[in-house]
Amino acid sequence: MNTHSTTLAPDAPAQRWSELADVDLLRTLVETERRQRRLRAAMVAAVAEADRRGLATDTGYRDTVELLSDLLRISASEARRRIDYAAPRARSRPRKAWWAVAG
Repeated sequence: MNTHSTTLAPDAPAQRWSELADVDLLRTLVETERRQRRLRAAMVAAVAEADRRGLATDTGYRDTVELLSDLLRISASEARRRIDYAAPRARSRPRKAWWAVAG
């Protein structure tokens, strides 16, 4: 028996999970995780591109945080987290005191 099939159990309604055969439940778990990973990757790419393009200001938002918060109905902190993950900014390193004196 192949429990690593990528096929979801056929039309498994949420209220009937208890009636699923074990193999169908296992298949559903694996395929659902695969789909979530693909969707997460697509979201990360879309957020990075929207931020790169400056889409927020072009569409009347103050910034990408405000755009995502409104468009996706998520909190500002969640929007910020997604932007930081998708498009990390280069962090400037403070100069060391000895370098500033020597340089």
